[in-house]
Amino acid sequence: MRKTIVSALMIALLLLPGCGEREKELEESFEALRGAVTRAESISFQAEMTAERGDTEEQYTLAVAYDGRQTQVEILAPELIAGIRASAGQGQTELRYDGAVLGVGPLDQEGTTPMSAMPVMLDAIASAYVELLWWEEDTLAARLFVGQSGVLTLWVDSQTLTPLAAEIAQEGRTLITCHITDWQIA
Repeated sequence: MRKTIVSALMIALLLLPGCGEREKELEESFEALRGAVTRAESISFQAEMTAERGDTEEQYTLAVAYDGRQTQVEILAPELIAGIRASAGQGQTELRYDGAVLGVGPLDQEGTTPMSAMPVMLDAIASAYVELLWWEEDTLAARLFVGQSGVLTLWVDSQTLTPLAAEIAQEGRTLITCHITDWQIA
């Protein structure tokens, strides 16, 4: 019996250094993504988004483009509102449709909307406090604090450091989920 316990402890001790290396790899990978987003002159992607409002869900397809100063978000679907664009940068958001411009005030990370969610996500990747990092098979997952009570969970391809999906929650309630495609960063 004693030999079994000693053997089990020895195996556990042999595995511990591997856990530390895997943890270090996880942190380095996320910091590499964070650095790339922070230094980027441009980022573009599409997001298939679901916004949850109480008992209803809204589906959107968004085109997102960041130019180093501000983030442009354009609704591609649903067709009824396709073409609406929002610009977010330097603490302000502007909404455009068919030549009309409407200022919608400063970004409020506590009042996340489908149009503001993607700029919030990019800001969080660049600078939010990292609460937790973990592996889900070959995917890096990160939980980041957003604002006072928000949490962004991000899933990233561990080989290419390409964001794959994100979820924004506040006070334990999921507000936004999205799948990210066509990620381009320069």
